[in-house]
Amino acid sequence: MLHKQIHFSQLLFFALTSSLGLGILLVVFQLFLDTQPLFSSSNDLMGNQNVIISKALGIDNAFTDEEIEVLKQQKFITKVGGFTNGTYRVRGTVSFAGISGITTDMFLEAIPNSFIDIQDENWKWSPSSREVPIIIPKNYIDLYNYGFAPSSGLPQIDEKLIQQIPIELDLIGSAGRKKYNAYILAASEKINSIIVPQTFLQHTNQLLSPDKEIKISRAILEVINPSDPTLLEFLAKNKYQYFKAELLSSRISYFLQLVLSIVFGIGILITFLSITLVITNINLLILKNKQTICQLHFLGFSQKQIAAVYLTLSYKILAISICIAVALTLICKFAFIPFLKNLNVEFSAFSLVYVCIVAIVLFVVLAIYYTKHTNKKIKQMTAVNTSLLTTEI
Repeated sequence: MLHKQIHFSQLLFFALTSSLGLGILLVVFQLFLDTQPLFSSSNDLMGNQNVIISKALGIDNAFTDEEIEVLKQQKFITKVGGFTNGTYRVRGTVSFAGISGITTDMFLEAIPNSFIDIQDENWKWSPSSREVPIIIPKNYIDLYNYGFAPSSGLPQIDEKLIQQIPIELDLIGSAGRKKYNAYILAASEKINSIIVPQTFLQHTNQLLSPDKEIKISRAILEVINPSDPTLLEFLAKNKYQYFKAELLSSRISYFLQLVLSIVFGIGILITFLSITLVITNINLLILKNKQTICQLHFLGFSQKQIAAVYLTLSYKILAISICIAVALTLICKFAFIPFLKNLNVEFSAFSLVYVCIVAIVLFVVLAIYYTKHTNKKIKQMTAVNTSLLTTEI
């Protein structure tokens, strides 16, 4: 009797709205998982959330401890580090196969390891080490390969080959002179400086120039949002200089994360509205069939038997909606592959496992909610009519 009073068009509308909300939710969740390497990679264009600042040129443009402390206290800055430089003169000599004796003046700097985008176990140094690892900017290699090498008749080199080139560092300080063997460990796309381990810089500064004060020439900041107007206003107010082009990729990254969050929020909103719609229509169906429900209850049908009709209906709608949402997520995943490849994101089917787990959890949670709600409504309705019957008698 109850089944005959339910229209198919109503069920189809419930399923479509529920599928739309759950589909958006799962698609955004899957896209969020697939793009995590893009946002979290420290080497990637989209993962850059650091800002390097400096003071205006002058006799003393180093950062003081008080200024560093002020930077650390800002709520939009999560981490602060400083560039420290060698307090001695550096001459570096490199040797290629068959070509030797290329010597140049250079400089060495160090920053905290937590800001370095190269994760390598060889990035360390102690006085007993035989060689000093060095990280150079990647654009140095590009300048050599596409500028210096063709015009000088020298061979082009890649990042793996450059690691095998021996370098001799000749350090000349006020207290003495020291030579070290070094090699290029990696090229950084993030730090535009010649970096050595902090332990090496501290040791050589103390050894070769103990009378000179070690200063922080530049500060590197890890920020929550590089486009935060409060941050930009703070930098302008203190007349700190920064390379604006470095913030561009961070702004793009933040914008994409913001778009994903907005779409995810819309998915949650639509899902909530569709759930509310399903609940509202179940209530209407129960009210519409009030007389039939009461009659069935008086004839001996239990509350669970009556509620089972509506619960079966809810479970079917929910199951169909979840299946459509998962199918939509699969279609979108394969549709997004070409776009993600353009951003150097490798295809991985592993995110689908998480999507399926989330879909099962959603089904269980919503099914429990529908069950409790429907049982409560049926119980209220049958309890009221029993009372009325008792009063009439």
